[in-house]
Amino acid sequence: MKYAPHQALWLQWLLLAVALLALVGGLSQPGQLQQSNAWLQDRITRSQARPAAPEVVLVLADDRSIASIGRWPWRRALHAQVLRHISAGQPQSIGLDFLLTEEDLDYPEDDLLLAHTMAASGRVVLPVVPIGGAGQEALLPLPLLAQAAAALGHTAIEPDSDGSVRRFHPWQQATTAAGGMLWPHFTIAMQCVEHPQQAPCQRLQRHQRPPEAQALPLASSLIGFASRHPPFTRYAYIDVLQGRIPSGAFRNKHVLIGSNATGVATTAATPGAPEQAMMSNVELLAHTLHSQLQPHALHPASTSSNVALNLALVGAGLLAVLLLSPSSALVACAALAVLALGITWASASLWGSVLQPMAALLGLAMAYPLWSWRRQTAALGFFQAELRALQQQSSTLLPSIPRRRGDFLQQHIVQVQHALQHLQHLQAQREQAMRFISHDIRAPISTLLTEIDLERHGLLPADGPPLIDRIERHAHSALRLADDFVHLARTLEQPSTRRERVELGLLMDQAQDDMWASATRRNIQLVWLAQEQEALVRGDPSQLRRVLVNVLSNAIKYSPQGSSIDLQLSYCEGHWCIAILDQGPGMDAQALPHLFTPFVRQKRHEGEGGHDAVAGIGLGLAYVQAVVAQHGGQVQAANRPEGGAVFTITLPAA
Repeated sequence: MKYAPHQALWLQWLLLAVALLALVGGLSQPGQLQQSNAWLQDRITRSQARPAAPEVVLVLADDRSIASIGRWPWRRALHAQVLRHISAGQPQSIGLDFLLTEEDLDYPEDDLLLAHTMAASGRVVLPVVPIGGAGQEALLPLPLLAQAAAALGHTAIEPDSDGSVRRFHPWQQATTAAGGMLWPHFTIAMQCVEHPQQAPCQRLQRHQRPPEAQALPLASSLIGFASRHPPFTRYAYIDVLQGRIPSGAFRNKHVLIGSNATGVATTAATPGAPEQAMMSNVELLAHTLHSQLQPHALHPASTSSNVALNLALVGAGLLAVLLLSPSSALVACAALAVLALGITWASASLWGSVLQPMAALLGLAMAYPLWSWRRQTAALGFFQAELRALQQQSSTLLPSIPRRRGDFLQQHIVQVQHALQHLQHLQAQREQAMRFISHDIRAPISTLLTEIDLERHGLLPADGPPLIDRIERHAHSALRLADDFVHLARTLEQPSTRRERVELGLLMDQAQDDMWASATRRNIQLVWLAQEQEALVRGDPSQLRRVLVNVLSNAIKYSPQGSSIDLQLSYCEGHWCIAILDQGPGMDAQALPHLFTPFVRQKRHEGEGGHDAVAGIGLGLAYVQAVVAQHGGQVQAANRPEGGAVFTITLPAA
């Protein structure tokens, strides 16, 4: 089945839409376009950064503390003293982010002291460190310390594919000696110390896998980083140890104790944190806790939400490129891309749901150029088919254009412009032909029939010319008009390919002989002085002879009786120049640019019956211009300063 152009275009759009929507749907799935979505997520996270939660406080084993206390690790008795001082201030929870998995063989009594201190506080959370990811073995604190802790929580960090940390796992599976366990995140465990009535905290039972484990959220959540640097209140470990920070500073606070000292602390890349590309593990825990304390904690949008958003935006873009103009479609696609970013920002700001619109942005970026390519290809195919059809109809109608190096599209534009110019030219020729047939060639025949009718009724004057003379004059006029039209049309449609050596002096002699009778009737003298040198050109002798006859006839027609016409032949820079000079009234200045256009005549010679009226319809000079151009020459007309007109024909010398 052969489709119409618009049907084929619709089918191509449908195929493009199906393919592009399938691609966007696949790229909207988890794990696709991770780096680009992460790049956008980092900027959204920064824009959504809120001031640090005032209830989060850091106690840091920093470089100054290391220099004062001594090399790491420190005695656990120091940790016990710090915990007693902080617990005296009645904080909400205390997160001790130190790995206490082995006994202190040098000071074994320190472990018992730390356990008693933790038990007395009832608010200390210790870390569980999974090794190798989810479901693998976990490092637990010493059993003595684990029993004394209020809760345990995992501190696992799983960077994204680019090595950056943007999310945490609220619950993590890990294997211990007691079997498989599902551990809460360290910060969730800290919140459960103060608010055990929360649903996750009620389900949590230490050292036992909760029976409702399958109902707990195992998916990762995003870290909503706090603004400003440093964002949280922080105290040096040495200052707390020495009592320089009052216990009241920790009242109703979530206190995180850890290290950020150089060479001791573990750091992670955090591109989503404002003004802090790297941070220690304890600082990362502080930001994680801060994000959970916000009214709308950031979390990844569901897969269905991402797919729906991306497909809707790309579908709208596909409709735009189909129904709108190219410029409007480009603006629409750009507006949809901005809308995708706006929706992503608004979703994170209002509901904390972070969408992944990169698949939509990619689809919109592909929709416009792909459809523009298909639409351009279809347009070029249509034009090429039309050009081939026109060229098959007539080899001279649309002559082939030689291919040049350059832009492919520009070549086709030139071809279409060339075709349009030829079609406009053909339309003008058609109108000229209709005018010629309907008016010019009918005029002498109508006059002839009128005079025959007058003769039949005896209405012609007795002293007028005989009827046979009038019939002959009108018949000759009609034949001359028809000949001029046929010669011009044949020359334009089927240029002569005959090229032979022609001597212009001989042609001028012949043309002068042809026009001798017409010149004699008007008592006009043709002045032609032949030269000895041969003026050789290559061309069609019959056409060139008619060119000279037409120009001479034109000069005789417009010259006053008793005047003279000069014929001159000269050589100038590789060309032979023929000049025909008359002593007539010259030409109107406004008529000069259109003198060689078919059916165009000077206004003062278009009257009928006036003293200035001159027979003709304006085909002779059009024929002259066409033949001379086909022979590689030029013809020009101008007024002489001393009066009269001059026609100059220039032809390449052989």
